[in-house]
Amino acid sequence: MVGRQNPQSSNANENMLVLLVLQLLNLVSKLQEKIIQLEAKIADLQRNSTNSSKPPSSDGPMVQKPKKPRSKRSPGGQKGHPGHQRALVPAEQVDHVVDHYPARCEKCGSPLAPGAQQESTEPVRFQTFELPQIKATVTEHRCHELICSRGRKTRAELPQEVAKTQFGPRIHAAIAYLGSVHKVGRRGIVEIMNTLFGLDLSLGTGCDCLERVSQELAPITEQLRKTLAESAHLNADETGWKNRGKHHFPWTFVSQWVVYFLVRASRGSKVLREILGETFHGIITSDDHSAYSAYHKHGIRQLCWAHLIRKFKDLKERRASPHAYLFARNMLKEVGHVFGCWYAFREGFINREQLLGATQLMRARMKRYCLLYQDSTDAEVRTRARRTLKNCDHLFTFLVHEGVEPTNNRAEQALRPAVQWRKLGFGSQSESGERFAERILTVTRTCQIQGKNPFSYLAILMHAGFADKSRPTLLPK
Repeated sequence: MVGRQNPQSSNANENMLVLLVLQLLNLVSKLQEKIIQLEAKIADLQRNSTNSSKPPSSDGPMVQKPKKPRSKRSPGGQKGHPGHQRALVPAEQVDHVVDHYPARCEKCGSPLAPGAQQESTEPVRFQTFELPQIKATVTEHRCHELICSRGRKTRAELPQEVAKTQFGPRIHAAIAYLGSVHKVGRRGIVEIMNTLFGLDLSLGTGCDCLERVSQELAPITEQLRKTLAESAHLNADETGWKNRGKHHFPWTFVSQWVVYFLVRASRGSKVLREILGETFHGIITSDDHSAYSAYHKHGIRQLCWAHLIRKFKDLKERRASPHAYLFARNMLKEVGHVFGCWYAFREGFINREQLLGATQLMRARMKRYCLLYQDSTDAEVRTRARRTLKNCDHLFTFLVHEGVEPTNNRAEQALRPAVQWRKLGFGSQSESGERFAERILTVTRTCQIQGKNPFSYLAILMHAGFADKSRPTLLPK
């Protein structure tokens, strides 16, 4: 007789199996989440300056950058390459002339003397250069006291430009120049002044000099700021900064002849309204930071293709999914073709009308790829496709408008001194230090873009400031 199974035991076994399956499903779900987190961490570790916005200085030793093919030429100047020699300074600008004459004839040994024998040709000229011994010029001002016919005494007062400080305009200009263009710290400036110029300068005096320079720069930078709103085209960018440990942001705006810096606690669109007004009628080139789209949503923009290319490279190299690889590969291929046409246009091989015609199909294919992958199961692909579609009107402005570049390199290069300043000097330690940083960066970078000597301009400015005369302008003519 076959024994019957207890119904209660059977139900208990089923319940145990169901419970076990649920536990396993829960465990699988947790492990899948863990895998996603670990893949995201691995992806972050794999990001570098070639596939993200990270700076090259953050790359580790394992980052393999593409190497240029080794040249078959030997090192140094090539055969037939014309030599380059330093041009001679005009004779009227030479400080000292030393004449050399032969003492004897190299053939017969006869004695030779200048004036006794005739010169056959013009002398061969050779010039050497040397720094003079640098020493600060010391001027003593003596305030005399005279007695009038009634016996009253009157002492002369110091001129206004002398009474301000013991140190002259060029010393102020040198301190500001070293501290901004060459990122020399305050103590380093004091040491340079002492070592090279024999000038006994204290740390506090150096800081006072920088503050005087900052006050003279204030109206100059304000003049430059007012020109930005009327610019036909601007490059803009921002980066991180520290003010007494708090996060601030240096902004830079680059027009054709002006580079303007501003440090603010905000990275939002209100900074753009502060500088450019409520509405800007020109073209803004920037990255896809939301502040620019919020401010200039009805205006013409050009998004930086360098940022976009790095993001597509990141998708392709990580291969998180088949969609990520295929989408990024196809987009990069079309971008390469568009840039090939752009380079041909810049070299003068095609005109702007031909440029637009040559890139028409490439742009259409890029849009089609974005439409195809906008509902991808890969979240990063889906986000990148949708953002590219949303910004489609701002990707190819450079193909239509004269003077617009496809990248934001002008602003990024202008911003580099601020990044170096932050890394070397850890930002600023006061509000006045922050104002000095933005003013001196504005003036020195504007001088450089206009082809002017920053130190010479600072020296002229301080001379005018000390004498209370009209200040030199940097406004574009």
